Amino acid sequence: MLKRTMSALAIAAMASVGVAQAQQNATIILKSGERLSAQLIDHGGVGFTVKVNNEQRQIPTNDVAIIDFTGRTLTNDDWNKVTGGTNIAILRSGETVTGQFYDIGGTTPLRITMKTADGERDLSSNDVAVIVLARTDAAVAAATGSAATTGSTPSTAGGTIVVNGNQQWTSTGLMVRRGERLTFTTTGEVRLSSAGDDVAQPAGAISGRKVAGSPMPSAIAGALIGRIGNGQPFGIGNLTSVVAPATGMLFLGINDDHVADNSGEFRVEIKRAGVRR
Repeated sequence: MLKRTMSALAIAAMASVGVAQAQQNATIILKSGERLSAQLIDHGGVGFTVKVNNEQRQIPTNDVAIIDFTGRTLTNDDWNKVTGGTNIAILRSGETVTGQFYDIGGTTPLRITMKTADGERDLSSNDVAVIVLARTDAAVAAATGSAATTGSTPSTAGGTIVVNGNQQWTSTGLMVRRGERLTFTTTGEVRLSSAGDDVAQPAGAISGRKVAGSPMPSAIAGALIGRIGNGQPFGIGNLTSVVAPATGMLFLGINDDHVADNSGEFRVEIKRAGVRR
């Protein structure tokens, strides 16, 4: 009886060691732009199982943009391969495996399965530099420190964010947290058309007109607006303080349906005042 008990304990201990080893350090970037320093454990029906700050967490697969094992810098060529639902795994050797991400499992090193045109291919996490599941403006900005996609280029002058009138969204480069109070000081103006009086200050067009096809149709055209990741836009205008509605990369934009013919800019200084309780 004692021998069987000791054997059971030994098996349990070995299983425990296996579970402890079945994880690998990675940086996980969500579609919202949020970055997580995590230990990647598994992938299944609930999505990715990770450990963040020693707490286990499940992240839906559809929320994840990048799993980075090495800190590799993604190029525009890399991003251009992630189209039409295609995923890529870039190996440390430089090879790119294109297809559909399928599974992560096993023990350290983890087994990563990709479905390719030639069938399933199993990769070792020791051989993988980065997996890219989706491309969003916020994820690109979080991965590169700037937004490499059209319409989301960050522009700064010292500590000032320059929001060009002819660009729909501008990345601030700031990762903010839900409930965090942000203080804005905004100057400048944007010309919305060739009409002499069609000018917008941060609160919007001086005529007070609205545009049905703008990101916020109920707000005044040309007003300064914000967005967290790919979330819903929110008004900023001439407000001096806004509470972040979500966690992720902060973008600033122009509330207009067609920005290509705009000119001018807003210059925005942002201060952070902590999380509102």
